[in-house]
Parts: sequence; C-alpha cells; structure tokens
Amino acid sequence: MQMKKFDYAIVEIIIAFTLFTVISTIFCGPSCASEELQPGSRYKIVKPVYLAAEYYSLNNRQVSRETARAYLESKQTYKKSRVAFQCKVPVGTIMTIVGQAPKVWHLPFFADRYYVRIDPDLSQGLDVVLELDRGVEGSLDGLNPELFSRP
Repeated sequence: MQMKKFDYAIVEIIIAFTLFTVISTIFCGPSCASEELQPGSRYKIVKPVYLAAEYYSLNNRQVSRETARAYLESKQTYKKSRVAFQCKVPVGTIMTIVGQAPKVWHLPFFADRYYVRIDPDLSQGLDVVLELDRGVEGSLDGLNPELFSRP
C-alpha cells in the first residue's frame, strides 16, 4: 500500500516537471536569429536561391497580396497546385530585411520568419517571406554564409 502512494508521487512529480519544462520552452525559449536580423540589414545573394509564390486558396488563382505570398528558399520548389510561380533569384541580387513576420504557431521549433525585399524585384508585387530553416539558416547573422554575404 505504501509503495503505491510512493509510485503515484513520483509520477506526479514527473508530470509536473515535464509541464514546467514545456511551458518554459514555449514562453522563454531562445530564438537563435530573432535578435540578429535587423530591419534594414542588407545581404548579397552569392549562390542561386529560389523565389516561389503560393496561392492562399486554390479557388482564387490571382497573383496579388490578398491571394498569394512569396517565399525565398534555398532549393527549388516542386510543382504543386498551390504554386503560383517560381523563379531563380540571380547571384548578386540584394536582399533587405524589412521586418519580422509572424510565426504560424508560437512554438520554439518553428523557424523565425522575416519579410524581405529583393533588388531587382521578382516578387510580382507580393510580400516575400524568408524562413530561417531548410538550408537558409546559418552563422552570418542567422543566415547561411554559402548563400548570403554582406554587400
């Protein structure tokens, strides 16, 4: 009988510790790049990257800020029905950080996202989002130095 009470106490302690750890990670977890990429920071693209735009809805296939969003990615996107367009961003293009974009979910394992502007502009008037994952992240202010450098 005493052993069962002891076992329940250990389980309760483990559950409490796990909940505390998860909540602390969500609300106090460090973000590796959110402190580093500042609005106005400029970077030169030194290896080809890709600009891909996706429709918000398959029912409205117009390219506008209200119907689509563009993403800057390290690899070419496969053809999907949601892809409005995709193009190779040439080496030498200048990328400027505009500001931090909201996360889809406020969990620490989702990548930080930034609105960026590229010159020359290939976005067809769309907001361009740079997510710090899938090969874009690295040690140059949070960006991959194989893809980006300071101008």
